Amino acid sequence: MSGQEPSVVPLESNPEVFSDFAHGLGLDNSYGFVDIYSLTDPDLMAFTPAPVKALILLFPLNDFFETSKDDASATEESQDEPVWFRQSIKNACGLYALLHSLSNNSQLLQKESKLLQYLQLHPSSGNRYADNPTDEFVLSISETNADRFQSGQSRAPDADEDVNLHFVTFVEKDGKIYELDGRRPQGARLLGNASKSPDEGLLGEKLVSDRVQWYMDKADEKNKLHFNLLGLAPSLD
Repeated sequence: MSGQEPSVVPLESNPEVFSDFAHGLGLDNSYGFVDIYSLTDPDLMAFTPAPVKALILLFPLNDFFETSKDDASATEESQDEPVWFRQSIKNACGLYALLHSLSNNSQLLQKESKLLQYLQLHPSSGNRYADNPTDEFVLSISETNADRFQSGQSRAPDADEDVNLHFVTFVEKDGKIYELDGRRPQGARLLGNASKSPDEGLLGEKLVSDRVQWYMDKADEKNKLHFNLLGLAPSLD
């Protein structure tokens, strides 16, 4: 792509917004996104339908996070890495969080899903998707779903506005847990081995709860409350 960097209105961290968008991308109606109220409290976690197949964290950016995203540590390069998309659209981290959640749970996608068809027709070395034609594919998704970026309960900022909130995704693949951030140049970040089976899901995984706590500990004091968690889980409907 050339010229000015394309941009979109940031997605609101809202389970209804993410579920609607996900179903538009081909997610089976038996699954959707739900609010996650705790990663450690058994009573609160009991309200969440299992298994949670992906977790999406919204957190406030600061200079420390901007620097640490380039850290090359804990990077694993192999053919077994999860699907990762390089973010090429400003303010579209919510869309990339969706792509990461769904692409790494392709068994939940309907056969006619354009996302599933793209992944099947365009296999990529190391499951890394960057540059054309991937950029054009993701841009086409953002254009055809423009109304979904405007949905939600809060006032949507302008597409070109600088936003200090960012989404990352946690998924399990082949017994390992990864953090996926489209702006991290090295791609997927390996967190370690899962302690639960895929059938049990990510909720209660200490690697994830420790990583989320790391983000909270490194946040600016004034932004400690600007965190939110969504989970890809069986639909409550």
